[in-house]
Amino acid sequence: MSASVDMRMTIWNALPKVVATATVFALWVGTLPAAADDSDEQAMAPADTALQNATEGFALTYDVYTGGLRAIRFDFEVDLTDPGYETRIRLQTSGIIGALFNWSLEASSTGDWQDGNIAPEKYRTANVWRNRQRKVAINYGDDGTRTVTAEPPYGEDDTKLVDPALIPGAVDPTTAVTALVLTSAIDGACRPRTAVYDGRRRYDANMVALPPRDLKPSSAAPFEGRVAGCRLTFERIAGFKPDRKRLQDLEVAIWLADIGVEPGQVPVRLELSTPWGDGFAHLVRARSVDGALVFGAPDEDEGDR
Repeated sequence: MSASVDMRMTIWNALPKVVATATVFALWVGTLPAAADDSDEQAMAPADTALQNATEGFALTYDVYTGGLRAIRFDFEVDLTDPGYETRIRLQTSGIIGALFNWSLEASSTGDWQDGNIAPEKYRTANVWRNRQRKVAINYGDDGTRTVTAEPPYGEDDTKLVDPALIPGAVDPTTAVTALVLTSAIDGACRPRTAVYDGRRRYDANMVALPPRDLKPSSAAPFEGRVAGCRLTFERIAGFKPDRKRLQDLEVAIWLADIGVEPGQVPVRLELSTPWGDGFAHLVRARSVDGALVFGAPDEDEGDR
């Protein structure tokens, strides 16, 4: 069998794992894709690599691997300009997988963060899945109400699956990820429980501490050193189809270390476990609030700053 045939087989066998990995990230930071029009237009501009006018914050870039192949680039950016926060997330299939499998997701959340309490004001997400686009927006009112809009619109049955009594106190997925990351960075702790509502599903993101360990570097994973750990699992509350339990079976081991950005330790490796296979996200680059490169190598397209 030729090398080219071997590569095609490797890619073909990896595609189900890529879909599963993309689904994990979509559930974690955005919203699942749905059928829409055939537009391939991006709903939001890519997030800047460096934060603007921020007093604290960081910009992190991860390469996500599954089935032995680099599959997704993951950019996570937090602006902690007083008095609130702004988070921007972008995921995009990359490498050979990106040439064959078109998927991208962008999400943003803004609000207030004080003493471990997060209060979002607005959330936006847009993803393109096989040339079909989905946009979702949540606006939070001062009285605790929220307005959810989706394009294409959610079905009436979808929005009625969650009892309104379960929604107060819940935040959107990107705000939830922000709370998890900032709790680990500032308090050095795993955030025990975060209630999440993405506009049609209600679930909990639960974390417990893992024993510290040492990570060794590789060509794909540049970090080396001692890390603290948190295990992230999800509990379905409402809005899910009874025969779909994939969220319940997902698990993410998050390994954190201080790499020189404020306000503290950040994830340097994510280990994803799904019913369809495993995935790994390795931190390859980190910038401080002023845009200075503090970890990894500069992006080939941007050069150093």
